[in-house]
Amino acid sequence: MQRRSFLQSSAAISVAAVHAGSGPNARGDEASDDPVARMTQNLNPQIQQAREAALAVLKPTAAELERGLRLHAESLVFDSYGFSPRAAIDGTAMAAAIEDGASDQELEDLQEDMTMTRYVTNPSEQQEYRDAWNASGVTCIFQNAGQECQDPLRLMKRLARFTFATDVMKDFVSKAALPADIEAAKAAGRHTLYMTGNGVPLTQEWISKEDELQYVKIFFQLGIRMMHLTYQRRNMIGDGCGETSNAGLSDF
Repeated sequence: MQRRSFLQSSAAISVAAVHAGSGPNARGDEASDDPVARMTQNLNPQIQQAREAALAVLKPTAAELERGLRLHAESLVFDSYGFSPRAAIDGTAMAAAIEDGASDQELEDLQEDMTMTRYVTNPSEQQEYRDAWNASGVTCIFQNAGQECQDPLRLMKRLARFTFATDVMKDFVSKAALPADIEAAKAAGRHTLYMTGNGVPLTQEWISKEDELQYVKIFFQLGIRMMHLTYQRRNMIGDGCGETSNAGLSDF
């Protein structure tokens, strides 16, 4: 099957995702030993509203709901390409940066840093982050740390933010390096991130194969466990899925 035909047929498959909205401040809820209780109790209003809407459509019996929730909660659930919950930006801090004349790049970095790390230090954002993870019943997420490019420094910047979060909150969510890390997290009632990139990190200097590929091992050692050869755009390896042409892989 041609790549585009596959992508077009795959586009019909959709996945419903629940995003945590404005929730309560840190409540000090005790973590339940029952995995189903962790998924269903003390939900913030946005998650509860979304769940009720889904139940209204599916109309499961009480027995079906209990069995489904139990199966999901007790399984090791691996989201093969998803995104861990993000935090809201601090509007006051963003406005102050704009007032101080921050550049477009500085504002982009500030916004990204807030959404990717603010739940580490802000109690309200952290509570919503924990709520979303617990309600999902997901053990591990293949978390994209890349962007629409293969710049090694760009990948390193995002990877550093996820590493910071998992270093500080390792009692709740950690960065997995091996499959056994995910199994251990499930047994302990914790969550993990398996890091990925939206492309192989390439300097784009095109000097030699050795020069171009030198970063692959480095990013493996930093925790990256999946890389796309290409993503949306074309690179020296081949066409991305967003290109109008269909040249496939390059000679490289």
